[in-house]
Amino acid sequence: MADEIKESTEATAEATPKKKIDWKKKRLPIIIALVCVVTVVGVAGWAWHATPECCDTICHSTMGKYYNSFVNDTTTLAYKHKAAANNQCLGCHEATLPQMLHEVQMQLSGTYDMPFKKVTFTNEFCLQSGCHTGAGVMPGATESSTKDWSFDPHSTHHGVQQCNSCHRMHDQSVFTCAGCHQVGAWEGEGSLPEGWTMQDLGDGQQGGVPDGWTTPKNFQAAE
Repeated sequence: MADEIKESTEATAEATPKKKIDWKKKRLPIIIALVCVVTVVGVAGWAWHATPECCDTICHSTMGKYYNSFVNDTTTLAYKHKAAANNQCLGCHEATLPQMLHEVQMQLSGTYDMPFKKVTFTNEFCLQSGCHTGAGVMPGATESSTKDWSFDPHSTHHGVQQCNSCHRMHDQSVFTCAGCHQVGAWEGEGSLPEGWTMQDLGDGQQGGVPDGWTTPKNFQAAE
């Protein structure tokens, strides 16, 4: 009897063929799933690459100073421009994909020179729509916001100067006028504006400088 049951079970197992997976029917869903995954990862990666965290993660040995001045150092202009730049390095430092890949290649191979060549922006860049156009900071764009000061640093007396001659984004800003003028030191140079402090200009001279700024003689770029 047991032998008959065993034979019957074996016969049933042999009679029931194993189901084969029809990969042709599953191919389309698999492809769609892979495309979705690649798309999500690609979009997330593209968004991340514009952030300071991306620059710091990939190039910390060279970009650490710039990351810190943009993210952590509340005294820098870079930090104060975070909102205007949508918290993205590429908000100001526009770059093409080939250029960024080349920079990563230089970082990985160590074929770069330190310190980096200073990147400068024109007045037109700073005064473009949505930035400082409405702030009235420079003659020639809108009326100078300092025109009523006894000493107007935005005066066109020496011609229209470039914003970056004084305003440094990732370094301490430099009051270039202090190379010649002793603001607040004597009547001919005007009174000391509110929010300015007297500093040693060198050679025994004193002069007013915006609070938190330095002078050409004392300027030292951050490491």
